[in-house]
Amino acid sequence: MDLAASVTRQLARVVSPTGGGSKQLYFLAFVAVFTLMISFSSPVFVQSGPYLAGLILLALTTVAAFAVPWRRLPSWCGAIIPVLDIVAVGLFRDVLRTEASAVSLLTIIPALWLVARLRIPGAVIATVCVAAAIAGPALVRSAPDLTSTDIARALLLPFTVLQVGLLAAGALKVLDGQARRMTATLQEKEELLEATASWERLLENILDSVPVGIVVVDREGDDVLMNRTQKAFHELCSPTDLHDPEESQLLLRYPGTATAIPPEQRPVRRAVLQESFSNYVISAGPPGQAGTKFSTSARQILDRHGNRDGAVVVFSDVSSYVDAVRAQQQFVAAVSHELRTPLTSVIGYLELAMDDEELPEGAAGYLAVANRNAEQLLTLVQDLLHDQITRSTVDGLELRRHRVSLIAQEVLESAAPQAEKSGISLSGDIEESPVMLVDAKRLTQAISNLLSNALKYTPRGGTIRVRCRVVESAVEVSIIDSGIGMSDQEQTNLFTEYYRTETARSSPIPGHGIGLALTRALVLAHGGQISVRSTPGTGSTFTIRLSVDRVSTS
Repeated sequence: MDLAASVTRQLARVVSPTGGGSKQLYFLAFVAVFTLMISFSSPVFVQSGPYLAGLILLALTTVAAFAVPWRRLPSWCGAIIPVLDIVAVGLFRDVLRTEASAVSLLTIIPALWLVARLRIPGAVIATVCVAAAIAGPALVRSAPDLTSTDIARALLLPFTVLQVGLLAAGALKVLDGQARRMTATLQEKEELLEATASWERLLENILDSVPVGIVVVDREGDDVLMNRTQKAFHELCSPTDLHDPEESQLLLRYPGTATAIPPEQRPVRRAVLQESFSNYVISAGPPGQAGTKFSTSARQILDRHGNRDGAVVVFSDVSSYVDAVRAQQQFVAAVSHELRTPLTSVIGYLELAMDDEELPEGAAGYLAVANRNAEQLLTLVQDLLHDQITRSTVDGLELRRHRVSLIAQEVLESAAPQAEKSGISLSGDIEESPVMLVDAKRLTQAISNLLSNALKYTPRGGTIRVRCRVVESAVEVSIIDSGIGMSDQEQTNLFTEYYRTETARSSPIPGHGIGLALTRALVLAHGGQISVRSTPGTGSTFTIRLSVDRVSTS
């Protein structure tokens, strides 16, 4: 393998337009072999003065090709070696004449070297040299009986050298242009690579300086970028016995619960499954500890053709924010609770005063206004207290379990008057469920929230169906309505606290965006799952799925 590579390099030196020493040495060796062959049959030619002079000239030219520092001289000096070669071939041709006229073709080799070095000027120089060294002596020998045939025969070789030289010069010109373009292209690529590397370093520095974790995955779901903050987050979520766990092995839980997030519901996996979402809150750390809470968001990456090319997921540590909000909630709840007691007493005494039959007419009006405002203030305080209790419940649920069957039928019966009043057809398809160890009040609250939403967002004349069935080892409760429906993006953020769809916000339907977040927390606390399928304008289906085995043994 090394020998073949060495031979290839040597041949490359021979045919290249540079490196005269190697080419001259091979040319001398070729002429030596040629001379040896002639010496066996016609030694008289080899022993003649002109032939020996040609050999000596070639030998001296070869020594000069190696000894002279041609690279330090002007480029035209490189034409001296091939010109001397043509002169030497002329001496050989003058000796051999018609006995070996093919020796004239040896001039093609140095002629091509001249073209390779000087292009068209080299072709002209080669033609002139061949005419002087080969054609000139032939014409002199033919005088004075010179004919047109003799002239044509003598000029044939110079003309051939000129044509070959011009063709070679033209081909080399094309190659020169291609080489220049290639060089320019390579230079542009190097500049682009350098600029890309510079931008990559800048991007890495920027990403490492931001206080949020960033993960970028390709279209197959493999990590292609993870900044320094995210690496720290990843280590925080990693089990102690695993060095580099996958996302499915990380210690990720639903906030306020000990329930691990299923692999397909984890942020990066959701992004790989082509979901885009915002403010998806998760908790990291071992169960039984408060853990660190992260707000996660994901967006899909599109290439210039609009095709999906991966996704970027952002993790923000919101633990301090959650703690501050919780402290604020506790403060508001305490204040609300303290205000409710005296307000209740004030309203009670106002009502007693208004019941006094001897009360002056004007005073009765004043008391009525005071009572109405006191009741309004009490309503506001109760709403504040209810909101704080609800949010506190979402953050840390305490279940009181009893062995009961699911109460879908009771919820259906409770909602029937409201459905009739709203002009909505309410029906049930309820199978008997097995007895499970659950918090009946909490599950009633969860199903009631879903049914209440269905009633709010289904227009008059619509339909709602409550379906309860046993599927394999799980109980499924579905609320199916023909309401306004939701888009895919709205479904993504639906279970986020205080989130309301655009249609809901623009309608007069009341709501604060808490019910579904609470419902989800209630279901997760029972080890269950909640899902939604919806199409804008055609309705929605909310499904609660509880594993019989898991709930019964919780």
